[in-house]
Amino acid sequence: MSQIQYNFNKNDEYRTPAYAVYPILKRLKKNSSIWCPFDKSDSQYVKVFQGHGFHVVYGHIQTGQDFFDFPVPSCDYIVSNPPYSRKGEVFQRLFELQIPFAMLINFQGIFDQKDRFEMFRQQRIELLWLSPRVNYGTDNQRKNARVPFQSCYLCQGICKRQLEFDYLDTSLLE
Repeated sequence: MSQIQYNFNKNDEYRTPAYAVYPILKRLKKNSSIWCPFDKSDSQYVKVFQGHGFHVVYGHIQTGQDFFDFPVPSCDYIVSNPPYSRKGEVFQRLFELQIPFAMLINFQGIFDQKDRFEMFRQQRIELLWLSPRVNYGTDNQRKNARVPFQSCYLCQGICKRQLEFDYLDTSLLE
């Protein structure tokens, strides 16, 4: 197990809208199993994937499943929106697990930190660039509030090319 412990940070909880799940959904093999390690039952990842026939295992720090200390369930993919404050540690563990993954992230500054830059440089990563911007919701904001940053999926083993682009269909709301 990893020695890193995740401490829940209230600023890490941004809810992904359903329309932001579909670009990844169409890149996964049908009837696969997916682990959503930063999600609860009301997550759009869980709802959309289950609604399309995927077997989904989910967990969240608030329900006692710490990504850094929780046994990894048997799965074909790991997909979620990780806590921003711990993105470096999250990607480090994902690379160690060697399971195909897709993480929806705030792209701003992802390669700025030296150790993180080196980690990504040594891995074969894929970026799925989304347009328009994903508008997230939080418990403290109205749903789908406008955000000042661009999001993308940082993946490994998901996309055919290292850089792909997809349009979001914002009519696919919850």
